[in-house]
Amino acid sequence: MLHQLSDQLFNGITLGMLYILVALGLNIILGLMGVINFSHGSFFMLGAYVAYSLAPHVGFWPSILLAALIIGLFGMLFESTLIRPLYGRLPEYTLLLTFGTALIFQEVVRRIWGDDAVRYPALPDYLSGSITLGSYQFPVYKDVFLVLITVVILALVWLLINKTNIGVIIRAGTRDAEMVKILGINMPLMFTLVFGIGSFMAGLAGALAAPIYAIIPNLASQWIILTFVIVIVGGIGSFWGAVVGGLIIGVLSSLMELVFPPAVDVTGFIIMGIILLVRPRGLFGVEGLFE
Repeated sequence: MLHQLSDQLFNGITLGMLYILVALGLNIILGLMGVINFSHGSFFMLGAYVAYSLAPHVGFWPSILLAALIIGLFGMLFESTLIRPLYGRLPEYTLLLTFGTALIFQEVVRRIWGDDAVRYPALPDYLSGSITLGSYQFPVYKDVFLVLITVVILALVWLLINKTNIGVIIRAGTRDAEMVKILGINMPLMFTLVFGIGSFMAGLAGALAAPIYAIIPNLASQWIILTFVIVIVGGIGSFWGAVVGGLIIGVLSSLMELVFPPAVDVTGFIIMGIILLVRPRGLFGVEGLFE
């Protein structure tokens, strides 16, 4: 029982790390720009498919990095052509637009890669083994590499947002875009950059998840709902909210497989309901962010 509990705990941490990457990208877009991006799950799915397609030709590391960059650039194009004309209108406009484009992306993926699940090629030897500690074995890629790379990415994103001039401009622009424009800063370009960063993180999460999950078109719908749940639990616009929310839902969902497996899929919604009753703004959310 102790071994099962430990295995599920580490599985939950791994799952939580992927949740954090996807949720943080969505939280950056939603919190800094006020854009409800329902296509964010599609960027995760596309990242997985692009990495899968590139891996046989360029190898593991280039496929991961190129997939994230391609999705990040695609996100910038998506924002500049489709999202930008809707700024200043009701948030429901972008929700409906991105929901529609999410359906389109899913059908395009079906046309290109088909409905059947595909699998990422074999990992490099140094990532495909296990580490033994006492009586426990930890898969190198899933339980070690993913955790470490996520911590590094989180540190870099935090530094970008809080310790650089770009981060200061972005945060100032979300509070008073007109004043920032008066200072001569191109806010449309900055918003495109923010959207690109969020899309990059979704694509990166998808690429990193590709070696351990079956890659199917339904990944988009599966992940976007849970990602919004994580953002609501942690608090819209909160960096640490995405981190804590992702870990909470990842770990508790994994542990639920031992306690009551039929409830695994609704664990996140139960947590969200409790949080909304106790603290409607989320664990680390800011009250009145969209007022």
